[in-house]
Amino acid sequence: MSAIIVLPIVNVFLCRSASRSVFSTGFLGNRLILWVVALEIVLVLAINYTPLGNLLLRTSPLGARIWLFIIPFAGAMLALEELRKRLARNAGTRAPRV
Repeated sequence: MSAIIVLPIVNVFLCRSASRSVFSTGFLGNRLILWVVALEIVLVLAINYTPLGNLLLRTSPLGARIWLFIIPFAGAMLALEELRKRLARNAGTRAPRV
């Protein structure tokens, strides 16, 4: 369940522009997105690491091994989308063949 939350957090920053890099658009430009991301993180932590969250949703605390499994998928998503954007920008700047 935590991976289902982590990957959309990365995706929301990637989708702010269809062609510009996430690093050029920045992370702090939209306060509403930041509030929602913060809320999502708090909810994931509450679900995974509080007795009430564990009881209500039948979860258990995630160990470091699980997080080390999830995080590379977020990194791969970031890398692949940045590559797609770069290829799209390069294709748009090439002169058409005659």
